[in-house]
Amino acid sequence: MTLIWLDHPVLWHSPRIPSGYNSTAMTPEEFALIRTRWHNWYTADWDYARTTVYFFCAGIVLFALVNLLFQLGQRTRAAGVLRKVSLYRKVVAAWRTLGSRQIYVSAVNYYSPPLSAVTIVAALVAFFASLTFAVRPYLWPNMAMGHSPPIATRSGWISIAILPFLLVLATKVNLIGMVTGVSHEKLQVYHRWTAWIMYITSLIHAFPFIVQCIRDGEMATNWSTTSWYWTGVAALVPQTWLVFMSWGPIRNRYYETFKKLHFIASAIFVSALFIHCNFTLTSWDYFWASAALYGFSWFARYGRTLVNGLNSDASFEALPDNMVKVTIPTKLKWRPGQHFFVRFLDLGIHAASSHPFTVASLAGSDPKDNGSGVIEMYARVHGGITTRLRAVAKQGSLKTSRVLLDGPYGGVEANFQVYDRVLLLGGGSGVTFVVPLLLDIIRRSKSGESTCRRVYLVWAVRTSDALSWFNSVLSEAVKGAPEGVSVSVTYYVTDLAALIDDGASTETKSETSTGTDDIIAKHSGRPDLPCIVREFCADPGTVAIATCGPSSFNLDVGTAVSECEFDIVRGKSQCSEIYFHGESYRSVREYPSGTAMLTPNVVGERR
Repeated sequence: MTLIWLDHPVLWHSPRIPSGYNSTAMTPEEFALIRTRWHNWYTADWDYARTTVYFFCAGIVLFALVNLLFQLGQRTRAAGVLRKVSLYRKVVAAWRTLGSRQIYVSAVNYYSPPLSAVTIVAALVAFFASLTFAVRPYLWPNMAMGHSPPIATRSGWISIAILPFLLVLATKVNLIGMVTGVSHEKLQVYHRWTAWIMYITSLIHAFPFIVQCIRDGEMATNWSTTSWYWTGVAALVPQTWLVFMSWGPIRNRYYETFKKLHFIASAIFVSALFIHCNFTLTSWDYFWASAALYGFSWFARYGRTLVNGLNSDASFEALPDNMVKVTIPTKLKWRPGQHFFVRFLDLGIHAASSHPFTVASLAGSDPKDNGSGVIEMYARVHGGITTRLRAVAKQGSLKTSRVLLDGPYGGVEANFQVYDRVLLLGGGSGVTFVVPLLLDIIRRSKSGESTCRRVYLVWAVRTSDALSWFNSVLSEAVKGAPEGVSVSVTYYVTDLAALIDDGASTETKSETSTGTDDIIAKHSGRPDLPCIVREFCADPGTVAIATCGPSSFNLDVGTAVSECEFDIVRGKSQCSEIYFHGESYRSVREYPSGTAMLTPNVVGERR
């Protein structure tokens, strides 16, 4: 075993000159086979690793073009009502039918990603399964043809080529997201699934070697005399930990511990895999690419944190219904719906990690335009950092902390100003995502930048106390709407005890509103979200819908939107276009009927 477990001299690439073959021990057909494409060990990196890279790049380019067409359409959209539905819009509506639909499995309380994401993941699985199993033979019929089983060779190269994309999909400053218009948190589903695909191809790579060595009685000798076997196990163990500990229930319950151990296990995995590859052919090229791409994201993220400033201070305020408000004066700019990762430097151990929070205010400096010049964030207390924030907020003296701001990230890809009508739906503190969208539409309407003529916001909360978070803001927004823009707000108070006493009835009871000309209404009970969506999409024109709430809340909204999109495809809708954007967070518990309470596990803080 050589120093640092690498062959010497250490090279960038290993030679491609075939060696060690005994042509006399093979038939002419066997000798010819090992030199053909897809079977040649010395070109396997070109055949399989490059094919994997080309496949990923083709997909990224495709969705980059789709994003380009979408952005051009946003900029060139003609003002007024679009009554004619073109073939292009029907194709878009068909894809959005999948993009807004989810599947809920009640037996395990599982909410699937949007069916559009499921379709993409299915395409990934189908491609890599074909690339792995389409070429035969899987094992050499004659050991003289090589000691590396063909299926192990190809699956190993596929695994290596997946690595750069796997790491990029995990980053905050996400290069794939930049060109496709998809925010980093929505790419996490592809990060997790590419991790599973890479894990499966790694197992397919490992098992044939193990079986072959045990069959030939060479396992003990190979383990003690070469680095290939034990370094492969050293990489496979942390990889197994990574994929299984990333399973949703485990990840969500022990998130802070998971996050720290995830980085440690990832470092061990990549290091062991680097040694295992031992500069075979072009294997290390994929590590250099991974280091460059991940390094760019890392430096960009922390560089932006430095540019954002090191002297920001946050103040904390305890609010009703077990909430905390975080206020940070700043000159930074952000778009409605975006979020920052906040590191609280004066809160002890919590300074070691940053936490994502949606910004509930608008960027700007003129209070008359709803630009407060401060970042306002809201979080429900639920252990960890949120418990610490509330404790600080209740202290008699210290109620501030120095913070570092990383961001902004995310937001809505579409320009809501160019749609005829906008529907905003918030469950619990999900309202922190949709309120800035409402304020931005009103502000731009005053300056003539918006063609939107109707905005309807629905906010469902568990208790009436929660309404105090934004009641005054929404009232002033409704009163300040310019002439020609219809703005209305409806509150739903879903008090759990009252609903159980009433047999979990969905019937609502209106209460008289004052001071807003009856354009702010208040009801008790749960909102009929599908009915609200269908009625809002019934009229001619274009519609934008944004929702943020627990998974069940968004499921109801997305299902209704999907049905309306399908009506456009079938030509049975007067509405010509529907744009849908959904944000979600984890919910604490379920009603007996299966409809989630509008009280998330961590409200206002994003995962």
